[in-house]
Amino acid sequence: MGGHAVGVRIGFAQAPARMRQWVERRLGGEVVGVVDCVGGMSPGPAARVRTASGTAAFVKACGTALDPATPELLRAEARVLAALPDHACLPRLLDVHDDGDWVVLLVEDLPGSPPPAPWSGADLRRVGDALHELRPVLDAVHLDGLPAARDSSPIFLTRWRGLADRLDLVDPWWAEHHDALAVHADRAADLIDGDALVHWDIRADNIVLTADRTVLVDWGQARRGAAWMDHALLALDCSMTGSEVPTAQLARTDPALRDRDPADLLALAAAASMSFVSRSTEPARPSLPTLPATCARWADALRPYLADALAEVG
Repeated sequence: MGGHAVGVRIGFAQAPARMRQWVERRLGGEVVGVVDCVGGMSPGPAARVRTASGTAAFVKACGTALDPATPELLRAEARVLAALPDHACLPRLLDVHDDGDWVVLLVEDLPGSPPPAPWSGADLRRVGDALHELRPVLDAVHLDGLPAARDSSPIFLTRWRGLADRLDLVDPWWAEHHDALAVHADRAADLIDGDALVHWDIRADNIVLTADRTVLVDWGQARRGAAWMDHALLALDCSMTGSEVPTAQLARTDPALRDRDPADLLALAAAASMSFVSRSTEPARPSLPTLPATCARWADALRPYLADALAEVG
């Protein structure tokens, strides 16, 4: 089983004092309760905080010294969240602090947790229903400057091609199947193209389930792309996180996927897995020390689906 992504984060208490003071000013009181969260790959803090008066919020933040790229992802997420309407499946942005170094997002506190690994059939249905419910909502959002998937998604566009030069560093299975996978991966760039607003990072650890809400969080990777992609990524996460419902079975039953050629999902899985295994051979960045191992785990988790799909599709 792949399991949830887990990086190495600092805690809320280790963040700069000016950041913590801004949170307290915005919430109107001293923070007396902190629950640090460990999911995701960012090195910055992600925490549920509560003030003495009981006001609660979720804080996610990062500075350039921790990781140069993450603050820009937070800026991108803030722009998206600010444009999203009020909806039970969407998180509500409370405020943003950006001093040019540290970026802090203050988001509504959600009294829930990600779906546990492995995925259950019931949780997959909840998330699939939420994606279908959100489609017309997202189609009505006007957001300028959103990156186009066709121009800004190296996992599906270029990164997978680097595996050809690294086959001696990875499990021989990838060399044995490289050429067949590459034929399919070459189609991914066209398949992801589109004009729909898509989350683009649908994984179990980017979803919060509460008693009465299914909420898609972490919108920093949002793109303009093919509307079916969020459903496709959910199906692939059945392999990456682990699931009692196999990837191929979900693809046959999800209304957004069941009428597509099975080779389409295989093309996305081939590009993603080849990108993951190639990335797994690269040195870890100090700010993201678990990334190569996580990529290796995701690639290995996708192998059973790839093997079956190659046998079926050719």
